[in-house]
Amino acid sequence: MGQFMDFKENGINPYIWCVVGVLLGGLACLLANTREKIIILENLGVGVFGAYIGGDFVASLLSHGATNDKTFSMGSLGLAVAGAVVSLVLLRLMRRAVGPMHQTKGPRRRG
Repeated sequence: MGQFMDFKENGINPYIWCVVGVLLGGLACLLANTREKIIILENLGVGVFGAYIGGDFVASLLSHGATNDKTFSMGSLGLAVAGAVVSLVLLRLMRRAVGPMHQTKGPRRRG
């Protein structure tokens, strides 16, 4: 059990990326004045996903695979924030293009 709680062993950055993603997803909900639970969960999930993409994938691409999760890196944190913000902006644009979500899907009307 002690091994799971040891940040030095597992690496601190993935935990920070989760927190960054949740905070930015929550901030997006507050700025958009969202009250629907499914949209809140979607924002939180997309924020975490974007933070992981930015903090891990993009960071390893830019450093040619020389990333270290065991030590804190401001560069990775910045990329995690940027990844979460870009993902949330893309989600917002996709929602705008598709239109509002409907609670139930009614029968198709012919006309």
